[in-house]
Amino acid sequence: MIKKILVWSHRWLTLLLLPLFALIIVTGAILSFAPMIKDASSGPEAQEPVEVERLLQVLARVDPQARSRALEFEEPGIALVEFSRQGQREWHAFQMETGQRLEERAIGADFFHTVQHLHKHLLLDLDIVVDIATYLMVLVIIVGPLLSWPRLRHTLVGWHTVLGWVGFPLVLMVSATGVMMALSLGTPQFPAVDRDQGHMPMAQAIERAVQEGGLTHVRDARRMQTAAVAINGQAGGEAVAFVVTRDHVTQVGRYPGLVTELHEGTWAGGWSGALNLLASALLMVLMLTGLVSWGRRGLQSRRRTGDADADILVAWASQTGTAARLAQATTEALRDGGARVMGASLAGLDASELKAFRRVYLIASTAGDGQVPEPARSFLKALEGANLKGVRFAVLALGDSSYTHFCAGGLTLRDALRQAGAEECLPLVRVDREPAEPWTRWLQDVGEDVGVTPGAVEAPRGDQPVTLTLKRRQQLNDPDDPVTHEVWSLDWRSAEPLTFRPGDLLLVAPGEGEPGRPYSIGSSSEVDPRRLLLTVALTTRQDAKGNDCWGKASGLLCRGLKEGDTLDATLRPHPDFNPPEDPARPMIMIAAGCGIAPFVGFLEEQAQGLRSGPAWLIFGNRKRAGDYFHGEQLERWRAAGVLTRLDTAFSRDPDGGGYVQDRMRAEARTLWEWLHARNAVLYACGNAKTLGEGVRTALSEVLMEQGGLAPEEAQARLRQWETEGRLRLDLID
Repeated sequence: MIKKILVWSHRWLTLLLLPLFALIIVTGAILSFAPMIKDASSGPEAQEPVEVERLLQVLARVDPQARSRALEFEEPGIALVEFSRQGQREWHAFQMETGQRLEERAIGADFFHTVQHLHKHLLLDLDIVVDIATYLMVLVIIVGPLLSWPRLRHTLVGWHTVLGWVGFPLVLMVSATGVMMALSLGTPQFPAVDRDQGHMPMAQAIERAVQEGGLTHVRDARRMQTAAVAINGQAGGEAVAFVVTRDHVTQVGRYPGLVTELHEGTWAGGWSGALNLLASALLMVLMLTGLVSWGRRGLQSRRRTGDADADILVAWASQTGTAARLAQATTEALRDGGARVMGASLAGLDASELKAFRRVYLIASTAGDGQVPEPARSFLKALEGANLKGVRFAVLALGDSSYTHFCAGGLTLRDALRQAGAEECLPLVRVDREPAEPWTRWLQDVGEDVGVTPGAVEAPRGDQPVTLTLKRRQQLNDPDDPVTHEVWSLDWRSAEPLTFRPGDLLLVAPGEGEPGRPYSIGSSSEVDPRRLLLTVALTTRQDAKGNDCWGKASGLLCRGLKEGDTLDATLRPHPDFNPPEDPARPMIMIAAGCGIAPFVGFLEEQAQGLRSGPAWLIFGNRKRAGDYFHGEQLERWRAAGVLTRLDTAFSRDPDGGGYVQDRMRAEARTLWEWLHARNAVLYACGNAKTLGEGVRTALSEVLMEQGGLAPEEAQARLRQWETEGRLRLDLID
């Protein structure tokens, strides 16, 4: 119970206060540069404080209008004075002996003052808001290490945990000192300052400290709260600090105090500033890795089909749809043979449900570098504490032997089931690339194990080798805008007619024996069976020597091939992300960046009259002028009525509308009408870390706001829509 509360506070406080936390951390990081810049531009600090009489003579020469805000001293005999002129702050160096002005110190005093005001008061004197956020941030930081021991695992969560433990003392020091400052703990006890009395001239404050406090030497002085001056110096040979107002001269501890110096990174000049910058960077990394790892959840279909009294379960863990199609064909064949069968994605199963079946047959693909497919990861984790004694199962593992971890997804699930107490009823079968023949043999073994003769079901259409010629290539982003990512539209031709739909995949192997990388197809064979359109982003990676280089497949497509070159590739069906089976059914397409790739094909079919239902596209990227991919064509389709609605969101433009999820929230009422009243199918394509979670969150909010559902009911409705195929997500890590 206690750990649940700690997890809740660590996660939800961060989510709820994310903008404020980010603002405090980023402004703190910027302020860390102040002591570094000052250290780099300054000379050696004066070894001894300056006699009061000498200092007053200097001020009389250099500050006759009493505009100085701060004083510091350097060797040999140089006074640094900060002035405020017409709202601007500037530091100037003077020769104390003559009063000669030497130079202006460009250390960004005015800029850092504004950032400090934002950091402390949000520019609106909202000190209490910042104070409360700081208290809660310290709570989040302290709770973090209590949730997990540091174990180095090459996962996002693993690195998050290790960095949290390693950086804990540093980030706690910076944040906890902020709390201490807010509570006036470990800081000098200052007298009340009446700001309405106007600013206190520096020379006058020093003279009063001499008269009433016995001040003889000054080490530094700084105006505080407009109507007071804080002075560090000597009196009677001892170090002293005074706060001087028009009414009082009050002796205090050293100003600003060790707690403040630790928080601001000024206790050791530039080095301490760099340490604080590291602390801010660690906090940002921890916040981002925590958010991203939390946001990675199963977003794949949770479909179940079959007999209510089924005693045979055929389950799948699918990444691109191959395992799902084979499982559905297996279910159909066994049912035709007389068995009572249920088919289900592991994403929609609880581990305990397996006990209800006398046999469990699992078809699993492998994702990434030997991982279990995204939809099955929560099921895999649930197996850690499950008791599945008595469960009998068999696994058909799909893979590609050109990968290092061949069939690792299926092997991982097999091992986890055995660890939970389940027993294999058939040996594991590994499938290398094309699954039709090994699946057919495996199906016969399954039939014998069940005691039925499987029906004559044709193996699902598998991958099809194709040879394509690059007809035309066009860069879609602005090459002169460094904010945008390099993206190309690649128009291919096949000598032979092909069969494919928008949303199917083209697998591109960058070299002999290399595994194919999937790219979503943005054209339709029903419009032109010889033309394939891809939208490809150039990615980067690190080679074996740690050098940055282009992604193998994207580098080949975007940089390696020129018009007229040929490419051997593989065509893979992906029916779960094809346009709706009913051509009159409304569809909503949500895309970010290269997620627009399949929807160009969806709309191509619409433009050719192959679909009659309403079509609504919500597209988001960084800048309208820099990366509005296929923007001219989309605008033409909107003008022609092919697109019923077109909404855009460009996050880097001042009035760009934010992100696609912001557009969804802004159009919540219309979105609810399309989904609820018009039975629309919603497609979303893009990055799982950004678009995927954002779309699900926005949809949940729409269901709660417009449909009146509670949070749990909204999540259940989304799962139902996934089960029914009304919510279809094609996301990449």
